[in-house]
Amino acid sequence: MKRFRSFFLVIALLVFGISFFALNKSPSKESSQSLETRLVKFAIISDIHSHLDNLQRALLLIKEGENDFFIVTGDLTSLGKEEELKEVKKLLDKSSLRYYAIPGNHDLWVGEKLKTDIYGQVFGPDYQSFKEGEIKFILMNNGSYQGMDKKQEEWVSGEVSECLSFYCLVFMHIPLNHPKSIYVMGEENSMVASQAARLVKLLTENKVKEAFAGHLHASSFYTYNGLTTSVVGAITGVRNFESPKYLEVTVLKKGGEIILEKKEIFLHQ
Repeated sequence: MKRFRSFFLVIALLVFGISFFALNKSPSKESSQSLETRLVKFAIISDIHSHLDNLQRALLLIKEGENDFFIVTGDLTSLGKEEELKEVKKLLDKSSLRYYAIPGNHDLWVGEKLKTDIYGQVFGPDYQSFKEGEIKFILMNNGSYQGMDKKQEEWVSGEVSECLSFYCLVFMHIPLNHPKSIYVMGEENSMVASQAARLVKLLTENKVKEAFAGHLHASSFYTYNGLTTSVVGAITGVRNFESPKYLEVTVLKKGGEIILEKKEIFLHQ
């Protein structure tokens, strides 16, 4: 009888020990890696060219998509006239969504001819940076075919120096490079092309994660000369090589690693 009691006591202790361990053990490496946290979600729209109906449709979809904000990567207008810029800005402001905008070559067209900063008078700063938690957003103005001035190039250099400790995303209008298209920064000016090459080197050396651009009216995703780039499709329905669309980006943290999930949103399904 004593032997049976001892046997059952040992079994009970084993069951208790296993249950206690199962309840109190730390999550396995596999389960911890599967944990996913959304850091931020935003949209990128480009090349509106004063197509206000399509812009209104895009803003509605951005709001329905529960984006935290959106970024406009240039060519809001066709010619960059003051009335055009104000018309687009009125719609952007009316959306009640947080947004950031930089000019494209079309937005600077009239202003450069008249040698006045019409875009700045309507929209304010033409380049800027901001942070969302662990993510740094750098918006630069390379819309001019004359390239960046020395002041902005020095500013970009200072901003990206922080990218060794932050997860950095950079936004511009004209792509710095492209494996197939010739319509990149410096397409009409060898000095500007040299500046673009310097910027590619600067961004890659400082570990910028990805660059986003517009200008081409067709989307593409590539890594070229070490720089990962997403070119966003156009909002306008005129001279658009694809259906009008924009890009939605969700920044996730999974297993300690930050990843981007990108989805193209078409205005007309």
